[in-house]
Amino acid sequence: MIAPQACAAFVANMEDVLEVYQRPHDPQRPVVCLDETSKQLIKETRAPLPAAPGRKARHDYEYERNGVAKLFMLFAPLEGWRHVEVTDRHAAPTTPMCSGICPTRIFRTQ
Repeated sequence: MIAPQACAAFVANMEDVLEVYQRPHDPQRPVVCLDETSKQLIKETRAPLPAAPGRKARHDYEYERNGVAKLFMLFAPLEGWRHVEVTDRHAAPTTPMCSGICPTRIFRTQ
């Protein structure tokens, strides 16, 4: 929940962000979005029971934690491409990693 005294500032900043998505397509200055999430990795502790006639396959609810993976997605909506990088590190992606992922037509060096 946003505190009442912060609502106006939040809305103003959000309008600035949303304005970026209204810009016309410009191949020289593409819109590139970066998003990240983490996912818990689990391992089944018991083999599932296979499906049988009239019965669906059965999976036990018990599982073993097997670490966490970070997913980073680079997405250029108007360019028509996206790339997902999966790592086992909790650090944010670095600029060299991102520039290595993105085609040179997106991240040009000048």
